[in-house]
Amino acid sequence: MKWLFIVGFMLSVTISPAQSFFEQADVFFTKYVDDGQVNYQLLKREPKMLNDLVREIRDHDISNKRVTQDYLKAFYINAYNILVIKQVVDRYPVSGPLTIDGFFSDFKHGVMGQEVTLDQLEKDLLYSRFPDPRLHFVLVCAAKGCPPLADFGYIPSSLEKMLTERTSYVLNLNWFIRVNTGKVQVSEIFNWYKDDFIKSKGSVISFINQYRKDKINERSKVDYYTYDWSLNE
Repeated sequence: MKWLFIVGFMLSVTISPAQSFFEQADVFFTKYVDDGQVNYQLLKREPKMLNDLVREIRDHDISNKRVTQDYLKAFYINAYNILVIKQVVDRYPVSGPLTIDGFFSDFKHGVMGQEVTLDQLEKDLLYSRFPDPRLHFVLVCAAKGCPPLADFGYIPSSLEKMLTERTSYVLNLNWFIRVNTGKVQVSEIFNWYKDDFIKSKGSVISFINQYRKDKINERSKVDYYTYDWSLNE
């Protein structure tokens, strides 16, 4: 029903100043993301909603609020995904994030009054505070090899459920987890962050299986397919 409503009123969608950051982010992802792909061309032509969100991320002030851990976690997840898109749009057209030197390590953004790179946002502000391996399936780096970007924003009140459901969705995609007889090919994410998955569940396959409908044989050989760094558009 949500999708039908959005299709019918796509041209008139705007962000209201009265909406919370999380509501604004949800409107943004719904409008500009479809099946994990981002409409960078449209965002290049009409950047206002994106730029408004970037300013809100920079100026967001919680000094006089009592916020939950899920509030902060959801804020940083949405902020990361929005700022990745911002970096691409500012330099579009590009063929992928790695064609931009220092994409993750050099460009700084304002996040709640701090100046941070994408790497610092992911590792220092988010993962060091919330060492949750499900984050690897909701933070999206603008590449086709990434877990597909959700067409919704993450909301504090539903965050636990949303993280579990999104992780389950990704780990049941046949192209993301490639199972053959006696062998399973997985994203290099499971190699780069192997320690996170082992610490959580003992092994990569055990971690995957807790979200899989069709369980993988624990004795299967694990291999890593080549990461696709082309742009997710």
